[in-house]
Amino acid sequence: MPVMLQHPLRLAGLYLLITAPALLPGPWTTGHIVLAIAHLGVCAICLQQAHGAKDYGWLSSWIGLLLIPIFYAEISVLNQSFTTGYYDGLILPLEALLFGSPATELAGKYPYPLLSESLHLAYFSYYPTIYIPPLLLFVSRRNEAFQTTALALLGTAIICFLFFVYFPVQGPRYFGPPESIPGGPIRSFTLTILEKGSSRGAAFPSSHMAITVCQAIVQLRYQPRIGLLVTLISVGIGIGAVYGGFHYAIDMLTGAIVGLVVGGITLMLRTPSYHHRDTLQ
Repeated sequence: MPVMLQHPLRLAGLYLLITAPALLPGPWTTGHIVLAIAHLGVCAICLQQAHGAKDYGWLSSWIGLLLIPIFYAEISVLNQSFTTGYYDGLILPLEALLFGSPATELAGKYPYPLLSESLHLAYFSYYPTIYIPPLLLFVSRRNEAFQTTALALLGTAIICFLFFVYFPVQGPRYFGPPESIPGGPIRSFTLTILEKGSSRGAAFPSSHMAITVCQAIVQLRYQPRIGLLVTLISVGIGIGAVYGGFHYAIDMLTGAIVGLVVGGITLMLRTPSYHHRDTLQ
């Protein structure tokens, strides 16, 4: 793996640099100016710290992980500054080609309340799945495994976020709920979380699926039992996202591919300098 991509802060700074041009079209309101200053400021800090003489070790990895939701939060502004509108019209023909009919019709075919609530719970499990496995590695002082996990997850998120910024796709959620989908407290809670915390235009490829699959690939090496659990969760997320009408099936397929590729490459190409560290610095 190129040296410049082995440092989480350098990787984060590079992402911010690549997405900075999306801010240029405006509109140059006060909020947009503040976002642009923050975006470029964090970019400069990340790159400066990454090139500094001091090695922040595990702290850099935690910062990289914590930057994932921060980067996600600005996506809906970035993509609509760069372009107005979304590219669902280009994704739907591919969906039809691969799956024949809209996969979001699953809920209409299987309108069972227990199934619905179980799949929505699986979909919601994405959030703790990001941070619990690396936390377990961190507290057990498995430095190489923790840093590799953080790097793989950040890299996976960045690949997805670049699509979200420059090729935004809304997903089916913005066109209404699936027909005959059962209600329930877990579905209602999931919808509330999405309404408050999701970024529009962040459907293709699914970062939920990509990050979870990447997590599974990495943890199958470092924590096999956790990796197996995350693998099962990724299956639930993939089905639950489509059943709940949050994603097209092609979002989940491409997300899984991104997670497999980035996770696999990170594990294969991680340099020896990281593998010989057995304890957290």
